[in-house]
Amino acid sequence: MRLKSRLSRLQAQAGGKPAAAAPASAASSTRGRLARLRPQGGHAQQAPAGSALSAEALARALEGQLIAEGVIRIRQSLPLEGELGRIDLNQLRTTPRCPGPAASDTLRRVYIDTETTALSTGSGTLAFLVGIAVVKEAELELTQFLLTCFSAEAALLSAVSGTLAANDWIISYNGKSYDVPLLITRFRMQGLAHPFGALPHFDLLHPVRRLFGRRWDDCRLLTVEEKLIGFTRRDDLPGAEAPAAWFSYLRTGHSRALMRAVAHNRQDIVSLAVAHSAVAMAIDQPQTFDVDLYALARWVGEVNEDHARELLQSHADRLCDNGRRLLGQLLRRAGCWQQAVPIWEALAARGCPDSIERLAKYHEHISKDLAAARRCCELLPASPACEQRSRRIGRKLHKRSPATESLFG
Repeated sequence: MRLKSRLSRLQAQAGGKPAAAAPASAASSTRGRLARLRPQGGHAQQAPAGSALSAEALARALEGQLIAEGVIRIRQSLPLEGELGRIDLNQLRTTPRCPGPAASDTLRRVYIDTETTALSTGSGTLAFLVGIAVVKEAELELTQFLLTCFSAEAALLSAVSGTLAANDWIISYNGKSYDVPLLITRFRMQGLAHPFGALPHFDLLHPVRRLFGRRWDDCRLLTVEEKLIGFTRRDDLPGAEAPAAWFSYLRTGHSRALMRAVAHNRQDIVSLAVAHSAVAMAIDQPQTFDVDLYALARWVGEVNEDHARELLQSHADRLCDNGRRLLGQLLRRAGCWQQAVPIWEALAARGCPDSIERLAKYHEHISKDLAAARRCCELLPASPACEQRSRRIGRKLHKRSPATESLFG
């Protein structure tokens, strides 16, 4: 390659315009490009194969706006009508409720997702596309910031920061471990104050893992779409291919793959918002969504043990052994011994050491049936604690024996 050609490419990557700009194809309407979320359907137009687009032409093709040299802002609105999969989009109007600190209706829900140049959060990785969505009355407002050259990163970050407010509630999918730490690193490297420090952050991946981690093969967002939302993407660019699409645009100006990466990010944001409501629905209707009841009860129990106990009791016929053990524990804490004992006896009959030990303690200290307590001890695996309990029960039985009573009577 000649030196002139190499300099031209470097100039394009540093903020110059890619050569040979060609007319962009007309973009479809907002509703048309989001139509796969709606029953009526539709298809977005794409740039011709092999065409090279300047940043201005790319902005027009994406129905966006060049807000700074090297930064495209794309704004779209999704009416909260119809359905995505099995989830009514109207559900997004109300704040989803999950166990834990109550979500305030005064906070603005801000869904955020990024496309980055690598899968690590190291200093060499940057976010070339940041997607943000907020619920506004009857619509989901989406804003995407796309970087078209390395030198414009500070401008992109400033635009993202300007989108957030003090009363925002950040909601992400794996954002606590990846997206937000990466963005914070990029803000610091650009010498900018990041906006995330004081904002509450709810990472939806964590409850999904809790509720479905033992049900599904994985907990990727695509799996959430398929298993929980009931939606399957079509003609989607895999997220792993997004970095190559961006670098290809920097090198050649060819935009088709990058436009698909923008569409992928948009779908991620919409699916995240819908998944938030779907998780709240699954918590309210665990049987309908095949939720792991044991995991849900543990989560609920961190906030309110009475509610966790009621949840397990209302689904007693569907509980796994771990769920039954947890129910017995919660009943014991509530002093409901007569309800806890049959659960322990059923588990003990299947050889559950924990339940046998619970019965031993119950008969020793509550029912005072020391003979039953000793029989339970005989069924437990040998251990110093079990041997100590057996000796203690033996001494109590000895004191109760008729011979002992006659000596001291």
